[in-house]
Parts: sequence; structure tokens; C-alpha cells
Amino acid sequence: MRPLLALILTVLLGSTTAAVLTKDGKQICPLQGQQFPVPTNLSQDSIFNEALQSLEATLHANISQTPYNETTFSIGVFSANDEDLLWEFHHADELVKNSSLGANDVDADSVYRVASISKILTIYLWLIHDGDRRLNDPIIEYVPELATGDAKGRDYAVPDWSEITVGDLMMYLAGIGRDYGLNDVAIKNSVTEYLSADTVQMFMSSGPPKEKPVCGYFKNGYDYIACKEDNYIQAVANLAAVFAPGYTPMYSNANWAILGYALEKLAGEEVEAVFNSSLVEALGLTGTSYTTPKIVTKHAVIPNGNVSSSSWDDELGPLAAAAGAYSTTNDLAKIGRAILNSTLTSKAVTRRWFSTSTFVDSLDQAAGRGWEIFRREVNGHTVDVYTKAGNWGSYTSVFALIPSYNIGFSILSTSSSAHGKLTASLPNLLITTLLTALEASTRSQATHNFAGTYTDPTANSTLTLTLDTSPGLKVTAYTSAGVDLLSTVFGRPDYVVDFRIVPNQLYDRRGSVGFTGIYALPEDVPKNGDFYWPCQNWLDIDDYTFGNVPLGQMVFEVDASGRACGVRLVALGMELERVQLPFLTEYCEAQGIGLGGVSAASGSDGMRT
Repeated sequence: MRPLLALILTVLLGSTTAAVLTKDGKQICPLQGQQFPVPTNLSQDSIFNEALQSLEATLHANISQTPYNETTFSIGVFSANDEDLLWEFHHADELVKNSSLGANDVDADSVYRVASISKILTIYLWLIHDGDRRLNDPIIEYVPELATGDAKGRDYAVPDWSEITVGDLMMYLAGIGRDYGLNDVAIKNSVTEYLSADTVQMFMSSGPPKEKPVCGYFKNGYDYIACKEDNYIQAVANLAAVFAPGYTPMYSNANWAILGYALEKLAGEEVEAVFNSSLVEALGLTGTSYTTPKIVTKHAVIPNGNVSSSSWDDELGPLAAAAGAYSTTNDLAKIGRAILNSTLTSKAVTRRWFSTSTFVDSLDQAAGRGWEIFRREVNGHTVDVYTKAGNWGSYTSVFALIPSYNIGFSILSTSSSAHGKLTASLPNLLITTLLTALEASTRSQATHNFAGTYTDPTANSTLTLTLDTSPGLKVTAYTSAGVDLLSTVFGRPDYVVDFRIVPNQLYDRRGSVGFTGIYALPEDVPKNGDFYWPCQNWLDIDDYTFGNVPLGQMVFEVDASGRACGVRLVALGMELERVQLPFLTEYCEAQGIGLGGVSAASGSDGMRT
């Protein structure tokens, strides 16, 4: 038997494009999204666990090297289906081990400052409270004070607040400045400390600045001067615009400070109160707070015990909605599970949140509502990784969700001498290791749970599913009353159609898994960089229907482990039993699953939008 990691690498390296090539050089194009049902019981999955062991060995091999040995960090991997962490790794550097305040070692309950992960939490609070139905509202409906911004008497453009929506702020498309005050060189003894004396003198002799920030910057290196609630909006209202609204994505902390004000107007109470009731209390979080914890406990991770130089105790004022939160590995796993499982929002809202809002100038990167999205090719299909990085003082962090596999991870860290170096490299190691293992585990489980033949001998009807190197379950036989639908409906006698089924997330009644059919001819690979209209599968997904129901729509009845016992061909109203080993047949019969167990007795089959 080949080592499992060899299988994993084969899965990853089998394709370098967003399509898989057939033996005759044609390409098969997948749809965006899950290609198979998400893997379950990963804590017991041998492929996945061997990958985690390899990951842990790599970390141990490097722990004495920079930046690992100069960084205190915690890593947690979690899935939507497991209450406990799938894997965790923790390391405390000497500055934490010898700290006179807070923790001297770290674990999954250690509290770190998570910085800009706060942006995801702020959006989550909005979606929990109100869904996404108001995201096209102009922001001035919630923060009318912004309308006081006035370009008159100024020789620079200010934002057109009447054209900026709530969604623009969430999607990095508002076009307003990144920060108010943070790196303004008009302020002495702030960012100017990192500039040469000649450069500072040049600025100071250039005449008075247009406006001089009164807050929102660091003084003397690490003393943060927070803005007051009552003067921040007025200051930001006249902050110079950078782009027109909706033009191009641009990172901005000010966006989220404004969203914090808007959320208060929407909810009728302060953001911190919404945070505590809708998130901390709702999910039972034990180490998460909207602002600096009031008490330094044994779980607080503070390098050298210095709350000032580490920026542990920085109070951010309005900027708390952008970067003020603190959390733990365990708590971020709870938040990640809640998002993936739509625990606090509708499933439709969650699906829309997991979407690209705009692309940056890179084919493998995009922006979403708060998300920094990275796209990876895995076995001929694209997997979107929804991430949010954080950086404040000595603390850096990464939070990532991968809905294609219902899994996520977090990296929380702090370092005084190797700031940000670990979180710049670790995500690549985790993503590469996790995606390859998850794809291999997913395909292995799909083979076990769904591949095989389903039949109703009395009706002379058969469905056969297999897995090959391409994404999706391949339909190799589909007959009804002796009629071969693959050649008579979906194909023609002179060519063979490629017919696959992928999960459709429509039938979520316990014990049911819905699939939709995708059928197309394998295509020629575009030559000479041609880009127009390759991969057209998404154009004709439900092209053939019977009584308004796609002929490719199928609902599988599965047992508690996810193993299919039967299938209902929805359009035909036909139920087929899975042909399997005798002990499996007996198990399905004992559970009442199989022929008759996949009927439409439940009415909608648990179908939800």
C-alpha cells in the first residue's frame, strides 16, 4: 500500500488547471462549490490525521529556528461537525515563559489580541441582527453625521457619502481613507519617529497641513491616542477620498469604525452590548471580548508582562469595531462552527456571505464582505479560502474558513522581535497540507458512501455512480424502464456525454443528501491563451426537465454515518435501492432506509433557501 501522504500529493499534483484532462486530452470543467459532500468524522480519518502528523512534525522540526523560537503562538483546526478541535499546536517563547503578568504557557484558552479579525465579528453581528437585506442602504441613513462632510473651501475631494452604501463599507469598496491619523506625518513624535530627520524637516517646512489629526495615532512609539466617539465621525466625514465609491477594493479601518456606529443605530444599543449578547452569550464564549479585558488573568498572553509595549491595553475607541477584539483558539473555533453551520443566521445569508464581492488585480485573490479570499486549485477544481488577518502592536493573527470542506483554522500569535513573520508563512503550510488531505479524505468518503449501483429490478431501472480523477460523482449508467437516458436524452448515439452529480444543498432533512446533475461534452483545451467561453457547463445545468423538475436532481437517503442506502430520482418519482454487501443491506433494512425511505412523504424534503 502506498503511504497516505503519497496519495495526498497525487491528489494535489494531478492537475495544474481548473479542469481535469481526459485520456484523449479533453478537459472536464467543474462547477464552483462543493464537488462532493463535505467530509465527516475527520478526527478518525486516517488520511487527514496523517497529514496533521506531518504538519506537527514540521513545526517541531522548526521550533528552535527563527521566527518560531521568537514567537508565542496557538494554532487550532476545527470542523463544523466536531465539537472539539481537530488539532491544536501551541508554543510559548521566552518572553511569555518569563512574563511577570498573565500567562507563562499557552493553550486553546489563552487570550490574544486578534486585531482585524474584529472586522469579521462586526459584520457577523450585523448579519445576526438583521441579515443582509439592508446592505444597499446608503450609510448616511444610519450615520447622518457623515453628510456634514463638505468639499467647499477644500482643494481635495471628500467622499460622496450619499453614494456609499453599508455594503460598500463591508466590501472594501467605499473609497475612503484607510485610517484617520494613524500614519499622518503632520504629527510630531508619531510615525515621524521612523523617518529621517531630513524627511521630517521637509514636511514641517512645507507649510501648514490641510488638517492636522487630533487622534487615532501612536505617540512616542506605542502610546495609542484613541479618538472620542463624538469627534471621530466629524473628522472622518472630511477625510480625503481616495477613490470613487464602488471603483476598486481598498483596505480601510475607517470603514469598520463607521459600521460600528451604523450597527448601534440599527440595534438601538452600543456595539459592545450587541457583541456580548449576540455572540459571547449566544455561543458560550469564555475568553472573547469586544475591547481590552477588564482583568488580566492567567490566560492573558502579554510578552514580557508589558501591557504598553505589546499594545495589550490599547483602547481603540471607535476603531474597536475594526480591531479591538480579544479571543482564544477555542472561542474562534466556536465562532467558525457557528458561521459554517448557520447557527445564528439563515443558511441563505451564510451562503451569500461566502461569496466574492470584487476581485483584486490577481486571478487567485479576491475580496468579500470583510473576507480576504484566496483561491487554490485542487484536483481540477477551485477552492476558495475565506480569511481575515489581524495586526496590532505585537499581536498578529489569521482566521480562515473553507466552506468547500466545512473546516477552518486560526493562528494567534505575539512577538516582540519577529513581528508578523510567523503568520506570514504558517497559513501557506496549513492551507497546502489541509487542502490536499481534505480532498483525499472527501473523495475516499464519497466512494464509500455513494459510489456503486442503485436499482429497482421490477422497473428495469438502474443508476451507477463512480469516481474518477475529475470532480463530482460520475454517472456511468442511468436507465429508466430499460431506456438509456445517457444516450437518448443527455447525449446522442454518436457521442458520449460526461454526466456528473454534485451536492446542491437543497435537501437538508436529516438523513437526506441532495445532488444536481451536470452534463456536457468534454471540451478542447483552449489554445494560445484563448479565454472566451471555455468551461460552459454552468450554462445548461437543468436544461432537461420532466414536469419542471431537472432530470439530474437526485436525493440520497443516508444512515447516521453518511452512507447511502437508496436514491430517489426526483423528476421521475422513482426510488432505487443501493446494491451493496449483504451486511449493509441488512443494516439499511433495519434502519428503515432504502426503497420507501426516500419518498416525498416529508413534503418538501427539508428543502430550504
